[in-house]
Amino acid sequence: MAYQETVTTFDPLIGQKKVWERLASIAASGQLGSAYLLTGPPGSGKEALALAFSQYLNCEAPDILPCYSCPSCQRLKQLQHEKLKLVFPLPVPSKKAETELDNISLGFAEDAIKKKALDSFYKIQIPKANRILIRSIRDLRKTLYLKDDNVGRRMVLFFDAHLLSAGQGEAANALLKILEEPPKNTTLLLVTDHKELLLSTILSRCQHMGVPRLDNDFVRGWLLKNGANSQNISLMIGLSSGNIHQARFLMKQSHTELIAILDKLVQTITSDSTDSWRSFVQTYARLANHDLASFKFHFRLFSLWFRSAYRLRKNMPDLLHKTELKPGLDTFVIDYPHADLFVIALCLEETSNTMTKNFYMPLILMNLLLDIQKILQS
Repeated sequence: MAYQETVTTFDPLIGQKKVWERLASIAASGQLGSAYLLTGPPGSGKEALALAFSQYLNCEAPDILPCYSCPSCQRLKQLQHEKLKLVFPLPVPSKKAETELDNISLGFAEDAIKKKALDSFYKIQIPKANRILIRSIRDLRKTLYLKDDNVGRRMVLFFDAHLLSAGQGEAANALLKILEEPPKNTTLLLVTDHKELLLSTILSRCQHMGVPRLDNDFVRGWLLKNGANSQNISLMIGLSSGNIHQARFLMKQSHTELIAILDKLVQTITSDSTDSWRSFVQTYARLANHDLASFKFHFRLFSLWFRSAYRLRKNMPDLLHKTELKPGLDTFVIDYPHADLFVIALCLEETSNTMTKNFYMPLILMNLLLDIQKILQS
């Protein structure tokens, strides 16, 4: 049976066929390593692949894929398998709760795991969670070296693994000790959008596997399957740029409001109005502190808009050229014929990525506006 026909219940394996085939061949080789790093752009299905691989290695009747029906597959589908351990960012507990995590955070975590079980593309994001705690690694060490029954394989999945390095990096150093003395019959899967933030000592002990962005056809199918408006499909695909988290967010937004957001952002960066700049800095500094998802969403939109403008100037095809954004893109390219639009897109992405480094956002945002003005006037 063909691969495409076989994959009916696990969409990520359709979107990342080549990566999955590589993972399956590693499992079949009998040379399974103790640690792998799955890295690539946001929303490319890395976590879903890691979960599928865990299911495959513990399946009682694997073929090209997990069987999905054996008791082991069913437990892993619910993320309740005794061989599976999930590690993800959690809030730093207050001094009053040094010996246990805040009950509210635990409640969020349990709810997020249930949602992840229903939808492997769901992104676990606990409020105020900005690092992987050293406590999580210490708890892991207590169990990984216990005697195992050697049936199946223990799998430890680290989501947002770059946040091991947050704070003083104590969680990363604690994990390094595990990687130096890997437990028997155990594989660690580190999943991250930002491998450059991981310690070099951790990177050197993992086998690396790149995961590319999802292609537009897969995103189109996913959007339609999940009830997206077919009239706005080109805009949503173009603005998601292979990021399934972005596509999910776009489905919840008003088409008209998306256009308005981009128009306002373009007007702000091309303006020399002090009031406009002050409003921009205040608005996005507040979003960065209180609604990080919206902050990243807006900056991702803006970066894609500039990439599309760059492609328009170079006569390269782009889905956004087939949407209502085209007239504005045409005007901008004519008004700024010499500006390096690709560099502006990179500046916006870099600003969004500074959220992992706890920089002072008002200053970062003001410097961004100044940098863009210099590029536009060059």
